[in-house]
Amino acid sequence: MARIIVAAHKDHVDWISKNMRKADVEEVAAAGGKGPVRALSGSLERSAVAWTGMIDDRPVCMFGVSPIDILGGIGSPWLLGTDEIERCAVSFLRLNKRYVAQMLDLFPHLVNFVDARNKLSIKWLKWLGFRFDPEPVPYGIWDMDFYKFEMMKKPMQPRSRKPIPGASSQASQAV
Repeated sequence: MARIIVAAHKDHVDWISKNMRKADVEEVAAAGGKGPVRALSGSLERSAVAWTGMIDDRPVCMFGVSPIDILGGIGSPWLLGTDEIERCAVSFLRLNKRYVAQMLDLFPHLVNFVDARNKLSIKWLKWLGFRFDPEPVPYGIWDMDFYKFEMMKKPMQPRSRKPIPGASSQASQAV
């Protein structure tokens, strides 16, 4: 079973939307009243970057990040997929951490909402390290329960000013 991540392309939308997980179909309907094709193609069009997870040359999920506030560095991560994504959940989860790091490089603050009924997505997001508000809030066109989730890029640690063992005193003072 060959698994790869490629740059997302509009040609991937049809397969994923026709085979989209029930929880994702329900979530995009509750959030914006959209069907799978409109939700997926709209997410792809708005994204700063987007990728497609492939298994044996079939697209099984698409994910990316859309700008919310470019000047403020805020982006909205998203993922929509098929049931096939669960066949390779562990390797997919490991790969996703790298892509979340790339999203944070573009947008140091990631924020979005997830349908409270979408238990698998909530578990995945928590595993990736997203923080959740403690209670769901009414969200979307039907005011359904959704959890707000977010992640902030960790600030870089200041450089140590301690002298390097074995370095001359002049070199250790010049920083």
